[in-house]
Amino acid sequence: MGRQYERRMTTLEGHDQEITLKQTGAEVPGMNKLFRSKSGVLVSILIVFALVAAACGDDDSESGSGVVDAPADDTETDSPAEDTEGDSAEAAGEDYSDFKVVMILDGSAEDGGWNTTHLRSGNRMVDAFPGIDFSYVEAIEPGQPATNAFQDAVDAGADLVIGTTFYQFDMMEVADENPDTYFLTWAGFEDQPNVGHFSQATEDGRYLDGMVAGLLTESNIIGYPVGFPYAEVNRGLNAFTLGAQEVNPDIEVRALYLNTWFDPAIEQQAAEALANEGADVIAHEVGAQVYATVMAERGGYVFGYTNDWSDFEPEAWAGGFLIDWSTYYIEQVEDIIAGEFTPGISYGGLAEGWIEFAPYGPAVTDEMLELVEERKQQIIDGTFDMFAGPIFDNQGNEVIADGATIPFAERDFCCDFLVEGIIGEIPAT
Repeated sequence: MGRQYERRMTTLEGHDQEITLKQTGAEVPGMNKLFRSKSGVLVSILIVFALVAAACGDDDSESGSGVVDAPADDTETDSPAEDTEGDSAEAAGEDYSDFKVVMILDGSAEDGGWNTTHLRSGNRMVDAFPGIDFSYVEAIEPGQPATNAFQDAVDAGADLVIGTTFYQFDMMEVADENPDTYFLTWAGFEDQPNVGHFSQATEDGRYLDGMVAGLLTESNIIGYPVGFPYAEVNRGLNAFTLGAQEVNPDIEVRALYLNTWFDPAIEQQAAEALANEGADVIAHEVGAQVYATVMAERGGYVFGYTNDWSDFEPEAWAGGFLIDWSTYYIEQVEDIIAGEFTPGISYGGLAEGWIEFAPYGPAVTDEMLELVEERKQQIIDGTFDMFAGPIFDNQGNEVIADGATIPFAERDFCCDFLVEGIIGEIPAT
């Protein structure tokens, strides 16, 4: 189960090509939150929620799509989630048709990435509870459209409403006024008796992706375009770089903050600029498929971010972690039905069953996979700590001292630094 706790935009200076980055969103008043940094010093992070709220969704989606009954899940991965409830429930003839779940998506259910991942996980939840009433709404923008969608779900009789992006401030009033309905939302933090928050330890998957990338690259230059300077983004970028450095100390990772989660034109420019600088591997945390296309054209390799493009550009496809939220969803439904729901923040990675992997591409050898599998098991059993110090940032400062680390319970708030080996800066907010 998940572990539960109480709890600048870069220009392309230094790059050969110029890219005009899309400026979107505005600062939202009152969005200051105090987080404890890895050194124990309180730092004030101004989170531009108007930007982050659209996390991993499609900026061009129309808002307010109607309710859709969830289709059957036909997605396969190398490590499918275990059915923790479904076999026994079905054998016992249990019927969960009187329990209604509505999922609120910020983009298209068919985006092939973030929202598809949530829907796939929701369908696994359906498998675990035969007859459960599960539906979803697409393209719901944060703000009043999201508040309306949460209220509509309650009015439709939902027992549980799941928000798949940062909807906390759109949801809390609805949750407060409807104490008999339960709510789950990504990356939230405010306490409410009927609200659970969840976030993913992407660093577990990204470290292993980085190991494969470090073994594949011949130029020792890896491109890494990302969306916004959010803690989870920086943490995944750091973990990827540390994984690559484990097997190839000579690599450098060139990071670009694009100020968008999905903009094919800007992402195309970024991919081409990185390739022109010598990157023969690209990992990313933005949504367009252009990275696979560019790497296929240049004879390089691409790593996905909770998507599987192995059939899209098979020769360029290297691999990539996938998020599986179903373990968390199933646990929450079980607890609600049993009257044992516990509010708070849940954070999970490999050990909790929240991270799995898409099929690896043809260039990834058995020898590479043996190294990755060994490290994977060590992450799961806790014998390997990717954030064990000493670790230096890319300005030469020691950010994690020798003998220190970032405890798993505090990783959700990391990182406000980029590790040594990354070319780029975290944009000022």
